[in-house]
Amino acid sequence: MSQVHNIPEVTNLYETDFFKWTQEQAKALGKHDVKALDWDNLKEEIKDLGNEKLNAVNSFLKRLIEHRLKLDSCQEIFPRNHWIKEINNFQDEIEDRATQTLLKKIDIDKQYERAKRLVLSEYKLDLPKKCPYTFEELMTRIIPE
Repeated sequence: MSQVHNIPEVTNLYETDFFKWTQEQAKALGKHDVKALDWDNLKEEIKDLGNEKLNAVNSFLKRLIEHRLKLDSCQEIFPRNHWIKEINNFQDEIEDRATQTLLKKIDIDKQYERAKRLVLSEYKLDLPKKCPYTFEELMTRIIPE
């Protein structure tokens, strides 16, 4: 039988009002109040935060590659400016989230494979087996024609 009455108040707050819990944890960190910190949940949340940032950058990178492949490989004229706009938006999102440490964890080849699948589901193209772009090339701004 679980002993709910033994769960610390801070943990209950974590489960019932996450936003308030984050604010109280931030205050405790600011005051260096070690006893007020919910160490187990803090550890998990910090780990999850890092994973979420990495997942977000990978997701934007995949979409960036997808649109670059379309731009570079498709002959259609009409959507080109849209693809360029999307590329610029994805570059902005990556710039806003990426850190030097995070960039070391990115797997461009994995995101390329995922982006290639998306493009090939729309267009019959002969795309390279390996990613033809470096990260720097992907982050270079494209000016609409």
